[in-house]
Amino acid sequence: MDLSDFAEDVAYKSLPVLGAILLALAVERLRPAERQRPSSAAFNVAYTFVYAIGFAALQLATGALTVAAVNAAGGGLIPLAHKGWQLLPSFLFYLLTLDLLEYLFHRAQHRYAWLWAMHSLHHSDPAMNASTTERHFWLEPGLKLLTIYLLAGLLFKTPPVILGMYALLGFYNIVPHMNLRLGFGRWWFLLNSPQYHRIHHSARPEHYNCNYAALFPFWDRIFGTYHVPQSDEYPPTGLGPDETPNHFAEALLWPLRRLWRRRAKQRQSVG
Repeated sequence: MDLSDFAEDVAYKSLPVLGAILLALAVERLRPAERQRPSSAAFNVAYTFVYAIGFAALQLATGALTVAAVNAAGGGLIPLAHKGWQLLPSFLFYLLTLDLLEYLFHRAQHRYAWLWAMHSLHHSDPAMNASTTERHFWLEPGLKLLTIYLLAGLLFKTPPVILGMYALLGFYNIVPHMNLRLGFGRWWFLLNSPQYHRIHHSARPEHYNCNYAALFPFWDRIFGTYHVPQSDEYPPTGLGPDETPNHFAEALLWPLRRLWRRRAKQRQSVG
């Protein structure tokens, strides 16, 4: 890969996401769930760009490309339709299956210490907003490629049109992270909302380990991991003042942050 290809790959991966995040940050100002002073948005937007550069440098594929690659290698037990009236039910079947896998993976991230060590970076934001969407430890997407998307490629023979539809719908993931007073009331179980997902990021102990759903909260309803927010329930977010990255290096080495900080203190004491 030459420099021009590298720059094009970075732009392809980061600019649409950054554009959607910046638009969502502007919308948040209309009806914010909380007044954020200072906001973490600047750090998160910069981190999203660095995150994208890292993926371009490592040549990690997207979820859609992983499914396509597994299909090309012979995977795909269930062929999905690519046109006609069967396209919509095929897409819904694929969407529901992937969303269930996302739900199960998310629960594992909160249950197993080694996964939580990485995923906690996402939860460390004390001012959750649209830019929190891409605040993930850089190894997490690789784990999804080897689990969720590998399994999807083995299960489904997926046409490009469905992969494209699913990738496009992925932009909705920004919405539940928005700092916005928006919930769906009695229809909370149909679609994830900023209020519903804010409960998942809540700093209050009574909200821990609930509302894992990525797109459809009825998975939480089925598995008993739901908390239906009250009409005015918009709790603070984050893990505490000592559980947020102080700079980029800590974010990139997040699971090792305590060791990093201990050594930094030792150097300061010696100095």
